[in-house]
Amino acid sequence: MISYGGRKPLSVSDWSLAAAEEKAEAFSTFAAYAGRYTLTEDRVIHHVEISSLQNWVNTDLVRLIKFQGDRIILATPPASIDGKVQTWELVWERVPANS
Repeated sequence: MISYGGRKPLSVSDWSLAAAEEKAEAFSTFAAYAGRYTLTEDRVIHHVEISSLQNWVNTDLVRLIKFQGDRIILATPPASIDGKVQTWELVWERVPANS
């Protein structure tokens, strides 16, 4: 699951009653997927079985993977977005046990 920081709560407790604009903003600032994965030396391939983005279901998402000390870094392969080559990185860091 990936979520933008600073997301606004919906104005009502029952999400199905929220305004379309609020639902659209909530959807556009959150993504989730799950499924099996294959790990190789420098990449992980997520075999998507369920996702908040239906287009990803039954696809493979390739991520470059680096291990740096207590960090795991996943990065998308470079892609052209709006004429610019971009990558996205997700960093996990292990929290010390005595924190």
